[in-house]
Amino acid sequence: MKKTIAVFLACLMLFASIPFMAAAADGTWADAEVITDNRTVSAGDTLTITGTYTVTGNFYVEPGANLVISNNGSLIFTGTGRLVNSGNVTVKITGTLNLSGTGTGTDGATLVNNSTGTIEIQKGSNCNLGFSSAAYNSGTIKNIDYLAINGKLYHQVTVPASFTNTYTKAEMWNRTETTVTYTVGYALDADFDTDLDYLTDDSYTNCSIDTNVWVQHGEKIYILISPEDGDGDWVDTSRMQLTIGGQLAAATSKIDNDRGVFCIRPTSALDVDVYSTSYKDVVKLFEIVLPRTEGYYVTTMDGDVDTCTVEFGKTLSFRVVLAPDYDKSEFYVYVNTAYMEPDEYGYFDVTGPIVDDQIATSGGVQGDITITVMGVSANEIRETMGSVLTFVQQIFDIIKSIFDYFADIFSGLFGDVDLGI
Repeated sequence: MKKTIAVFLACLMLFASIPFMAAAADGTWADAEVITDNRTVSAGDTLTITGTYTVTGNFYVEPGANLVISNNGSLIFTGTGRLVNSGNVTVKITGTLNLSGTGTGTDGATLVNNSTGTIEIQKGSNCNLGFSSAAYNSGTIKNIDYLAINGKLYHQVTVPASFTNTYTKAEMWNRTETTVTYTVGYALDADFDTDLDYLTDDSYTNCSIDTNVWVQHGEKIYILISPEDGDGDWVDTSRMQLTIGGQLAAATSKIDNDRGVFCIRPTSALDVDVYSTSYKDVVKLFEIVLPRTEGYYVTTMDGDVDTCTVEFGKTLSFRVVLAPDYDKSEFYVYVNTAYMEPDEYGYFDVTGPIVDDQIATSGGVQGDITITVMGVSANEIRETMGSVLTFVQQIFDIIKSIFDYFADIFSGLFGDVDLGI
């Protein structure tokens, strides 16, 4: 008997030591009350608040549960009170959700919105995050503009890990595979000067695995994607794209075309991933100006004029087309500082990079190039200049003949005389 009583008392003490968590019954709360213990809206239940409730404990909304703060209803969190939402919270017109607790960190914050949780704030409601409050959001907050953010609201951004990708490149009848390893890193707005020039590679934290980063609402997170040294010289990270929450990131998120830097200013929890992983999406492209004047134009073998785009490693073939009134010109072509000769069909082929004023015979285009055409002039000018040169030559011949004539005369009178002509 004594043993039975001892066991009973031990069990009683054990249960007494467990924090009490009251269930928030399915239905409507219409009173005015201060709640100091923990409450839970269970999965499948809906609790509607039409009265005024001040909470200093934990208020849990489980997955599949619904909490509705109806018209003129108020739910106020103060002190150590916090809302932990994994279900659905709706704040209707003229409803009030006041998050004024003093908890900090994800374990004690006024609001912890779990990844499955959704908070919908309707226009005309009264929702406030207090000055001394912190909120951590890894779920969804609809119509966040209707939330007065006076405290600190953090959104969870999932940054992808560094990764390796194998690219297949088609070269005429050949297909080659190249494996490139990328590093992925992130930096937060508060960690450095907002001038991007100060944002060096050392400013980033590399992600060896998918990384969850808390970013304060309205601030920026910079994401850097770059091939490791020696990998993929032909890769242009500025052409890479991200998906944010499954949607293709806007072009404005790319802010540095040289280093593959993306800038995101989250207003909700986000999953970021690398979208561009195929060769055609990341290969370097060079836009080349094809010069044109009234006397000539430059065109590629593909028929491009004015500008053309060449992939890294590809050959650029172009020719110079003279206008009818300029077709007697003898012109010279330079690519950067290298003089070029045309092939038998009149095409100039850039087969490799410029090396010591010479064009390499393999490797294709590997950098920006400038085409310069010299010596093109109008036929009329050439004919006029030719006539002038002919006239000058004739005058010179006449003068020379006169001097020769007088030289013969003086030679007969005085012997040989050198007139210097």
